[in-house]
Amino acid sequence: MNALLVRKTNFEIFSKRRNGTDIFLKMKSTTTNPRTPEKVRVHFVAVGSAPLMKKNKFQIDANQPFAAVNTFLRKMLKLSDTDSLFLYCNSAFIPSPDERIRDLNGCFSVRGELVVNYSFQEAWG
Repeated sequence: MNALLVRKTNFEIFSKRRNGTDIFLKMKSTTTNPRTPEKVRVHFVAVGSAPLMKKNKFQIDANQPFAAVNTFLRKMLKLSDTDSLFLYCNSAFIPSPDERIRDLNGCFSVRGELVVNYSFQEAWG
């Protein structure tokens, strides 16, 4: 019969087997504090005739969908819902609006920040 003892303070697991030998495994903690949400640094780069922003690097909650970046940038540029705005990740592709910022940052970050290019017309096909 296997007995399992978990020490939550050290995130260590001890497992005792039938033959009396102990196996020691150390696990990395993946828990985060719910009061301090993880942030992703987003760097906005203007393309074409889009206006430059005075401040172009912002911290955005990692759990937000990419649509929140669109809403945030529309507010910063004072655009209405009818004005066109195209957002590209790393000058390459348009992310899906329901894609999590954390996932995009994990796959496409450059030097620790997610580069988002914005334009009023289609810049890349």
